[in-house]
Amino acid sequence: MAAELSQWPGDWLLHAAARYPSRSAIWLADRQFSYAELEQQVARFSRRLPLEPADRVVGLLSADPQLVLLLLYASARLGVALLPLDPQLAPERHQRLLQQNGCRLLITDQPSADHPAGVRLIPAAYLLGDSGAGPVPICNVVPRDSPDRILLIIATSGSTGDPKGVMLSASSLAASTAAVNAALGLGSADRWLNCLPFYHIAGLAILYRCLRAGAGVVLQQGFDVARVWDALHRYRATHISLVPAMLSRLLDHAETCSPPDSLRVALIGGGPLSPRLAQRARQLGWPLVISYGMSETGSMCLMDDSQQAGFEAGVVGAPLAGFELQLNGVGRIRLRGPALMVGYANPRLQPGTGLENGWFESGDLGQLSEQGQLRLLGRADDMLISGGRNIHPQEVEQCLQACPGLTAAAVTSSHDPVWGDRLVAFYVGDISCDALAQWAREQLPSA
Repeated sequence: MAAELSQWPGDWLLHAAARYPSRSAIWLADRQFSYAELEQQVARFSRRLPLEPADRVVGLLSADPQLVLLLLYASARLGVALLPLDPQLAPERHQRLLQQNGCRLLITDQPSADHPAGVRLIPAAYLLGDSGAGPVPICNVVPRDSPDRILLIIATSGSTGDPKGVMLSASSLAASTAAVNAALGLGSADRWLNCLPFYHIAGLAILYRCLRAGAGVVLQQGFDVARVWDALHRYRATHISLVPAMLSRLLDHAETCSPPDSLRVALIGGGPLSPRLAQRARQLGWPLVISYGMSETGSMCLMDDSQQAGFEAGVVGAPLAGFELQLNGVGRIRLRGPALMVGYANPRLQPGTGLENGWFESGDLGQLSEQGQLRLLGRADDMLISGGRNIHPQEVEQCLQACPGLTAAAVTSSHDPVWGDRLVAFYVGDISCDALAQWAREQLPSA
């Protein structure tokens, strides 16, 4: 009888290596690593990580998938939080994030990386090298019954100002992976093609999910449409995560070709999927699953895996097991569950701000159907008021994008002394402005 899986993410690799030692865990640039080999690499990497007793956070500045993978699994084993930094951010933002999160150790393959005083800079080449055992870290100070221990800090996009760190605990990661793996049916025989950024919760969550399930991960360094299409077929992937723009590029690249018959889940998130694109993908055999989530919810928390997923604009499905969903008086989305963040980060990693009685209130507006399906209406801070009416630009965009002859549309506003906000639409297509205006009058209420 197999041993029960620990709820401590740092134990998952040991469990997988014991249960599936010869099974392929990682494919990376024509290299392949079994779970036993991956365990050996992570153990060696962990021994070389020069932690000091006061270190609670390890920063990472690199786009190297192997370095990200090893440090993610090693930090979970050692009970320290990983703070992956977006290499494209300005150095000043890197420094603010390091200080904001109390980070004293930065691993990087960029030797000229700027860092604040008091932060130790460790070259990635030292940790990836084979010579010597290196220092032995303080690795026995974290008891396995520390579910509140912070293991991952994700920098938000900073759409409302400077990026903030989202703190995810061991229990957050355990709850999220359990809910998603159950919902998607992820098992040890599966292979997930991961072409998402490794400083984003979506790309990192795949690594945790597959580790927990004993599944394989096909790692890609960035999104190159030809490479991804080739890898999807070559490795017989069963799962792939994409944003709508990636899906569109894959469809354009492959034209009338279908994905491999091994593919069971094409998980779409990160932005609205147009019904036109969803229908085009379905016709070619893409098994679309629409998701909704964010760093603060530990990745995806709602899902629509029906045969009509994506056909109705803005519909993102129902909550996964363990999540509660509410709408406040103006339709703002509120979520609660064990996978939620501990709060926004602070140097002492104490429970932070961002939750109210366990609820996280997002900046998104939504509507609930009688069947409990959530439809996104747009961002609360994007709402326009014209003639005393609240108007969601995303609803207008969704209407316009369904117009024949139009391929893309964006809606904003200009100030009007009478109406307040006067809607302005920009579009790409071969339809005239007059014809599009007539379409809008026929389709939109009170247009």
